[in-house]
Amino acid sequence: VVELLLVMVVLGYFTLLERKILGYGQFRKGPNKGVIWGLFQPLLDGVKLFMKGYWGMGVGGLIGLWGFPVLGLSVTLVLWVWLAVLWGVNSMGVVLFYMVLFGGFVGTCFFVAGYFTGGKYSQLGSVRSLAQVVTYEGVLVLGLLTVALWSVSGEEVLKPLLASGLVVVAVLLVSVVMESNRTPVDYVEGESELVSGLVTEMGGLSFSLLFLMEYGVMSFYAVLISFLLWGMGLNVVWQVVSVLGVVLGMCVLRLALPRSRYDLSMGWGWKVGLIIVFLCYLTGLVGMLPE
Repeated sequence: VVELLLVMVVLGYFTLLERKILGYGQFRKGPNKGVIWGLFQPLLDGVKLFMKGYWGMGVGGLIGLWGFPVLGLSVTLVLWVWLAVLWGVNSMGVVLFYMVLFGGFVGTCFFVAGYFTGGKYSQLGSVRSLAQVVTYEGVLVLGLLTVALWSVSGEEVLKPLLASGLVVVAVLLVSVVMESNRTPVDYVEGESELVSGLVTEMGGLSFSLLFLMEYGVMSFYAVLISFLLWGMGLNVVWQVVSVLGVVLGMCVLRLALPRSRYDLSMGWGWKVGLIIVFLCYLTGLVGMLPE
């Protein structure tokens, strides 16, 4: 329980880090008034959002606006539990299976939560989120299977992937950015065309839960990519530095790049990314054949 509470606190301060980076990138300071140097800003924002909400709705609205955001955040925390399990075991096959299973379920929670609101913009954003998950979940699964194959059928401790295939690393990084629904691929929101997309009709607690889901998935994939890059034998300090590097990279992407075209991103997933990881997967299968 203590570990999960620490994860929630880290996710809150992740938002502060991102706002600071975006602020300095636009020649301003970002949050700096929250009690001391803006350090309590995430806690103050969380209290404000958690105190707001609207309960005067039917059962369907309550399920969509409250039930699925709570369920999605719970599944996100389960992902972190499985990540802790991965840290302490020698076999990763079952752990990766559950990670992929729960990761796909988080995308489904985004879809259902947006679709139940009834707004046209929210429904369009939810359909986009489901299409994005379907497209890049396959790329991510094949990439993780390739990692398992290169780690001797998934029965050994994770070996450094950096020495095995930079191509798979690059494709996995792209897939992680797409899975986390971040700029330049935040088609779920798409402010310029869908107002605020999936969260147009949301506010208060349901809004904050959805964004905690988003930041939780992004942080989870940052840690997972760090494991895949360097293996499990790296010093804890350098492991933390690697995770922070991936997180900062995602924040800089939001700062530096405009939103890409939806059709081009979906086409890249099916026509380029999936083919590349499939070829790498076949290479791993061939490498397992007896001489």
